[in-house]
Amino acid sequence: MTAQPRIGYISTYPPRACGLATFTRDLTRAMLIHGQTDHGVVVPVENNGIQYPANITHTIDQHNRRSYLSAASFLNQSNIDLVSLQHEFGIFGGESGEYVLDLCRNIDRPLVTTFHTVLQNPSERMREIVREISKISRTVVVTIAAAANILEKQFGVDPEKIVVIHHGVALPDRVRKGSAKRKLGISKRIVLATHGLIGSGKGIEFAIKSLPYLVKKTPGILYLVIGETHPEVRKNEGEAYRDRLISMANRLGVNRNVRFINRYMREDELSLYLQATDIYVAPYRGRDQVSSGTITLALAYGKAVVASPTIFAKEILSHKRGLLCKFDDARSIANCVKRILHESGLRQELETNASKYGQEVGWARAADQYGDVYRSALSTQRTIAQETIVKPNQPIRANEPTT
Repeated sequence: MTAQPRIGYISTYPPRACGLATFTRDLTRAMLIHGQTDHGVVVPVENNGIQYPANITHTIDQHNRRSYLSAASFLNQSNIDLVSLQHEFGIFGGESGEYVLDLCRNIDRPLVTTFHTVLQNPSERMREIVREISKISRTVVVTIAAAANILEKQFGVDPEKIVVIHHGVALPDRVRKGSAKRKLGISKRIVLATHGLIGSGKGIEFAIKSLPYLVKKTPGILYLVIGETHPEVRKNEGEAYRDRLISMANRLGVNRNVRFINRYMREDELSLYLQATDIYVAPYRGRDQVSSGTITLALAYGKAVVASPTIFAKEILSHKRGLLCKFDDARSIANCVKRILHESGLRQELETNASKYGQEVGWARAADQYGDVYRSALSTQRTIAQETIVKPNQPIRANEPTT
């Protein structure tokens, strides 16, 4: 066993615009900076012919099944000690992303899998995929305890295999709200914000619908919608969702209280907008969400958070770190914002607790925890014999189409 394991990462990766890509970039960077590895190989999953940096020499074509076997062969012939799989159903090809099983079954190195999606009511195929990946993996990682419980109770994953490592976050050097607002020209405004790749799952329409309830008492309130439309959403429906949001703001008469910043931001620019934010709003609609880099980042910046009660938000915003609004309920969002702005001492309490949590989940700590998991996986004798045949439904034959 090496003291600094050499890691091969399977995930999406920048410049692909994707929350999981950002997570993997930050994890690989933190592992190197904090001495948990001295070598990492990234094999990105891609579907748009993206040009990657020169140090990335192998990729997986999402919808080409043979590409997963090629990636396994590449990793087996490399000098890595262990494979770290970042799993979400939407990034792999085949039914419910089943092509990833071809990769997992044919890797001859220990596998550690981080599940970024853990559904309470998955399809049977999804359940089978999670179970098999978990069986092959030495360890599976989730970002909250509730997700670990779902894996154990509903998927039958061995609890001895499950480790909780909170979503890492880049901690700001210092939050300067007044200075940031001056630079952005919004010094006299109460600022709400939502950031990330934009799609209907964000629930932004309900935040916009909450503004008429708020402007009566706080006419200068400003809601920032920060981020470009998710590439997959844009590919399928263009800017239809954003156009509906703009039309809604005009129809409700709050267009001066909403500002769309339609671009994927550099880290320093996003930091400026987050510093200027008074309340972070996350009215997300996916009830099964078990990981959120956007909410975690808002907490790290010491922001009071209003979020819908996803699995992730219910756990992370406990201990008075934020307020939970009802799903798809503009009035509930408005009531939470009013409480933060006008209830004595509440805002300061939420911000203080958010900052404390942020200090607990910085990338330095996450890298240390992942380093421990990787070393443990390498030191544990393999008890599961990995299959070397290719399925899940039928073998790939020599003359089978590759796409």
